[in-house]
Amino acid sequence: MSDETKISFALNHIIAPESSFIDFIELTKSVGLSAIEIRNDIPVNLIEENNPRQIKDLSESHSIKILSVNALQKFNLWSEERLNELVELCKFSSLAGVEAIVLVPLNDGSVTNEVEQRKLLENSLKEIEGVLSNFDLLGYVEPLGFQTSSLRKKSMVVDEIEKLKSSRLKIVHDTFHHFLSGEKEFFPSMTGLVHISGVSSEYSNIELNDSHRYLINESDMLENISQIRCFLTSDYNGLFSFEPFAKDLAKNDNLSNVIERNINYIEERL
Repeated sequence: MSDETKISFALNHIIAPESSFIDFIELTKSVGLSAIEIRNDIPVNLIEENNPRQIKDLSESHSIKILSVNALQKFNLWSEERLNELVELCKFSSLAGVEAIVLVPLNDGSVTNEVEQRKLLENSLKEIEGVLSNFDLLGYVEPLGFQTSSLRKKSMVVDEIEKLKSSRLKIVHDTFHHFLSGEKEFFPSMTGLVHISGVSSEYSNIELNDSHRYLINESDMLENISQIRCFLTSDYNGLFSFEPFAKDLAKNDNLSNVIERNINYIEERL
């Protein structure tokens, strides 16, 4: 791998969802990385534990950057409840030293009409932008490629962000969801974060879900390497965060070795 294709990785807590925060930090350090994403939908729910200052102290003392908290769910179904959820996430993030909130759309199959999808997106992003500004945080919108998703395409998000003229909102490019959505276009200058995970070609004839997301290897059918290369040869200067949901990976006794090997595998192919 040449200097032009230098890549910086991060770990999402979904890779070890039952690990305590300090164990997750130590896992991150053990594989030579210094950036993480935390979550509010795993057994170790740091937001519910409600100790943001300790999170900040632990991450800073280990020279770890917290890129994002995942997530404000159903962000595009805006309501007072959603507003309160976002404010709580922002309060936590501000105190914990988190840079951005990941925004995940409704995914229950109830909103498939594109006009309705756009209207929901427009209404919610306007409100969200104001709240993020109050807390000086970023918002990363992550379209989900599932057929049941109310927001599948990054292009729709980019349109709305451009209308708002917002520098506070970016998109997440997720290699899995990019593949599922069938979207071909990349938006590197509008991308705040890239999520990477691999899916084996043995699953090519079934309906894919998060449980099929593993690390990246020879049988990967998402074409992660070419997706990553598109970003490395663009003006994107963010990180590539491992977000594999497969439960058997989290149970691996040699998880740090597996991650290190995967980092080497990716770097050798770039």
